[in-house]
Amino acid sequence: MDFQDQDFKLADYMTPAIEEGRYKITGRQEVSRPVSEDFQIHKEICIAANTRTLAGQDVFSVYPSPEQQGDFAGTLPFLVLNNQVYPWIRHWRDDIDGRPVPWLALIVVSEEEGAAETDVKNSELPGLKERGVFFPLKEGEVTSCRDDDNIHILTVPKQTYRNVMPAAEDLPWLTHVKFVDLSATEDTIAEQDGWFSTVIANRFVPSYEGRCVKSTVHLVSVDGYLNGNIPADCDRVRFISIYHWSVYSEKIQDQSFLALMDEIGRNSRTVKDQSLKPHYLRTGEKTYSRYHSPLRPYHAERYDNLGGEKRYTADGRLINDAQNGILDISYSAAFNLGRMISLSRRTEAEKIAAWRKEQAMEKHLRMLDRAIGVSLQDLCEICGKLSEDSGRM
Repeated sequence: MDFQDQDFKLADYMTPAIEEGRYKITGRQEVSRPVSEDFQIHKEICIAANTRTLAGQDVFSVYPSPEQQGDFAGTLPFLVLNNQVYPWIRHWRDDIDGRPVPWLALIVVSEEEGAAETDVKNSELPGLKERGVFFPLKEGEVTSCRDDDNIHILTVPKQTYRNVMPAAEDLPWLTHVKFVDLSATEDTIAEQDGWFSTVIANRFVPSYEGRCVKSTVHLVSVDGYLNGNIPADCDRVRFISIYHWSVYSEKIQDQSFLALMDEIGRNSRTVKDQSLKPHYLRTGEKTYSRYHSPLRPYHAERYDNLGGEKRYTADGRLINDAQNGILDISYSAAFNLGRMISLSRRTEAEKIAAWRKEQAMEKHLRMLDRAIGVSLQDLCEICGKLSEDSGRM
């Protein structure tokens, strides 16, 4: 398939140029003059990815966002990595249907499933092997971690392990590679090459009606854990959590727009009516302004022209709270949010920019028409004749 000039493309996988492991390199040189001689040198190198912990800069984005609260029933969390070959950096088993099997998976565990989490030093990992706990740590494996690096540990009951662990056959379907055109993004993002790898969880975020429950998403290695390979005398399973984040989910039974509006109406008195927020004016002054939900009506005088600003600007949506001598920024904030959402969509932003350019050009031509008293058509004709006359000179 030809991907030329496409802004977005997907691939099932992307294998690294060289896999993780230890390698021996041999350099050889043969010399024929002044005498025939053969020189050799051997070097051992180690290719290691950070397979026990990931830094924040290695992760491009996650969904849902960390510490976010909402109804995530039916949501499959996913994680996007800046390294497009990371899920396949380690070859740990045979391919499935011709596709390499990722060595990691994204699992979701709620706080009600008996999970325990802790942090230890990398040098302390061998000491976590204990009776009754399955922890298939490969000692002496290639790793870029230092002894004093913090490693996050997840321990779950055997039943929870069975609930959250994907099958080997599912792993190739839970990862992919994508290319995204970043030319329209901010500078710090546009500097990247646009290639990312994505890991998707195999389980929805657990949700309980009427209760807000914390769930943690963990990126873990699957090497040694698949196909129920847990000894009978082990009642717990221990993982190295390479990366993790938490979300808070509460199941909402009826999410229709009408139901949500009714809920807002019933709880309008319990919503914090007004709160003061720091407000930095365009003139550089610092003040405090009032904010409340823009869905709640607020009957007060609105500035239609504040400092020369028209109503279609954010400042034109400010409300004058004459009783307290401060401004209410609720509708202004909603106006700004809507504008930013519109401009974040590339197609709509380009149309808006073209329309504004067209309006500015028409305004400029009208100003010229008033200034010189000649219509645009006559002006073009005059310029054409002047060009002809200059050519005869």
